[in-house]
Amino acid sequence: MADTESHLQQWRTLKEQGINGEFRLDTEIGQALHDRCEALRQQLLYIRRDAQQLDRLSGYGGLPSANELRVKFEQKATGGAPHDPNDNALARIDQHIEIVTTMRDAYLAAIGQLQAVDEESSRTLTAQGDEIN
Repeated sequence: MADTESHLQQWRTLKEQGINGEFRLDTEIGQALHDRCEALRQQLLYIRRDAQQLDRLSGYGGLPSANELRVKFEQKATGGAPHDPNDNALARIDQHIEIVTTMRDAYLAAIGQLQAVDEESSRTLTAQGDEIN
């Protein structure tokens, strides 16, 4: 988890440097990096939707040990463990989505597309709000 946080902080710093003009990229290179990050982000969102469906598994039979195994797999996919409720696939995927989104925004900031960063962030927040409802 700490490694994930350090990666995220590193990309946040680069984004701030891009906003302040300290981190710059050639427009074509920055746009290509942005596009690749966006493609990866979309793939991660697709994987996340699939992982959400693992909260209710079936087909394990009626033995008590099979039921215990089913519950453990469900928790590992979406529920977490008693020692750490964020110890599940969804939480890990969310961390990767956050890092890739920050990378994407850092690249846009580095090519002077701050308005595009703000508009995309607004659309993302709106879409996430719609998913909750």
